[in-house]
Amino acid sequence: MMTARSIEADLHSVKVDPDKWALIKGTGLEYAPIGDADDYAIRDKDRPEEEIRRPGDDFRMLGAILGRGAGVVWADDDADLYAFDVLEDQYETADGLGLEYAKINDHDAYSVRDQEHPGDIRRPGDDWRKLGTII
Repeated sequence: MMTARSIEADLHSVKVDPDKWALIKGTGLEYAPIGDADDYAIRDKDRPEEEIRRPGDDFRMLGAILGRGAGVVWADDDADLYAFDVLEDQYETADGLGLEYAKINDHDAYSVRDQEHPGDIRRPGDDWRKLGTII
């Protein structure tokens, strides 16, 4: 008797064509499809060396989760979100996803990271909500 196994692809091993990156209008986030599936690479346009690669549903669900806490406005659009410390115990796991998120300095900005890969992407909450809608 054979049993079905789910094989999860290593999304970081797939090359993303540089021409596929698209900026989400009104945000600092860029996204690109990975291969022919519903998988995406996400990066901050100002820090392209940090990428998060996950299935599209992960980003759609993240946008919905962060949408529940919308309403706080970041006071300074020029603030460097990477200058703020985010403590490990502030990260929350998004159930069923491979993503974690934490508010930055009590404003509507979030650090998002993949649980299996180092680095994080820090953008205002509206950027993450728009990403969830567009993908």
